[in-house]
Amino acid sequence: MKPQFELPGDRRTLRNTQTRRHFLQLTTTAGFGVALAPAPFARAALAPESLFKISLAQWSFNKSLRAGKLRNLDFPQLARRHFGIEAVEFVDQFFADKPRDVAYLKDLRSRADGEGVTCHLIMLDTNGPLGASDKAKREKAVEATFGWIDAAKTLGCRSVRVNAYGDGTADEIKARVAESCARLADFAAQRKMDVGIENHGGNSSDPVWLTSVMREVNKPNFGTLPDFGNFPAQVNRYDAVEMFMPWAKAVSAKTMKFTPDGACEETDYYKMMRIVRDGGWTSWVGIETGAANAEGEAQSVRLTRDLLLKVRAAQARCEPLFNGRDLDGWERIEGGEWDVQDGVLTGRNGRGWTTNPEKSGSWLSTRKQYGDFRLEFQFTVNQRGNSGVMFRSAREKNPSFTGYEMQIYDAPGRPPTKGGPGSLYDVVAPTKNVIRTAGQWNYATIFARGPKIVVELNGERIIETESARSLRGYIGLQAHDDRSVVKFKNVRLEEL
Repeated sequence: MKPQFELPGDRRTLRNTQTRRHFLQLTTTAGFGVALAPAPFARAALAPESLFKISLAQWSFNKSLRAGKLRNLDFPQLARRHFGIEAVEFVDQFFADKPRDVAYLKDLRSRADGEGVTCHLIMLDTNGPLGASDKAKREKAVEATFGWIDAAKTLGCRSVRVNAYGDGTADEIKARVAESCARLADFAAQRKMDVGIENHGGNSSDPVWLTSVMREVNKPNFGTLPDFGNFPAQVNRYDAVEMFMPWAKAVSAKTMKFTPDGACEETDYYKMMRIVRDGGWTSWVGIETGAANAEGEAQSVRLTRDLLLKVRAAQARCEPLFNGRDLDGWERIEGGEWDVQDGVLTGRNGRGWTTNPEKSGSWLSTRKQYGDFRLEFQFTVNQRGNSGVMFRSAREKNPSFTGYEMQIYDAPGRPPTKGGPGSLYDVVAPTKNVIRTAGQWNYATIFARGPKIVVELNGERIIETESARSLRGYIGLQAHDDRSVVKFKNVRLEEL
């Protein structure tokens, strides 16, 4: 008879080929946490709807699964009871013979439902190359994927992840992958499901190549699965994920190594998750760890979960200053035109701006004054356009001089100056000019505490200075002149 054991609170007896002693070793501090103890975050307060949620990717336990220390059927229970995680992401490798086994799939879903766990997606690796030059091989891969889409539907999943593998040149593979994925997207759409390609090595880890596949397929239920870790050294992972986010159907939080204080060595998670948030993502972010051995898998998951919880708490403290709908909380100063559409605030037809410290031009001011804060925002400006973000400014006289102005100016590639992009206007030049070309979105952060001021633009710290010229005042957005059109979105603030 096979050994049997029971997890806490579970009336259903679990069957496993391992001994009870082996399982208990797996669930101790060296394994899945304190044995038979509830997860510390199992009933933590839910995140606000506008923030991401945390799921668990099965690949995090690939070594335990391959060694027979964990069964596929027990994965939802593991996620919920030992980590307090309420959504899972399966990998087809661990039930490769089950895509058409309806009884098995219903059993797996029942176990997940019994734990209150959402089956979010299946990652497909066994379905075959969708970009193969051999038409028969490609057709076989598409048909196999059809079966897995139906399996995912039975489990209640929202999507499946596929790979963009094939042979030939990059352009040849792209054409074949796009053709295959268009068929898969149509098939999935009939089941109200999504299909996503992960940056998973080869061509798919080239953001230009993968986004070109998105444009080629051009279907609303087809997109990307940004993985934070699967990039070659020459690719900037932050820029790449930013490129992927408009098409994201899932997000994978990859971790490999940690610092003593629990940060990820490879990826700045505060920076990366800011990009994910700016991309409008509020759904599941899947923990996918790369522990060196089975004994370290649980600890890697805990560290990643705790890191994501810290990031989410920090995001919750940085609240919208612009609500994305109207100008509530803001006042026009000295004219200018401002309108809101699809979450974007656009300013144009400004007037009256000079270098005279005594005279103001057109700007949009907060109704409230702020002292110490962290301000996040995205912006874009037209060709030769000019604008700025004021802070700690007065409404009387010129706000660029009563407080400070972070200069927005379409001048990519020019040497940094006190009046150039990213500068504190007429106060300090940035260390480098990292403004993007006109029409592209930039993301910026202004940190002000006491006399210390830090400016980060497009992920790079470009100003770190001290100035006591003003320690409190209004935050404002500048409409500079009748040639300039500036746009803002995701304007958020944390008071410190």
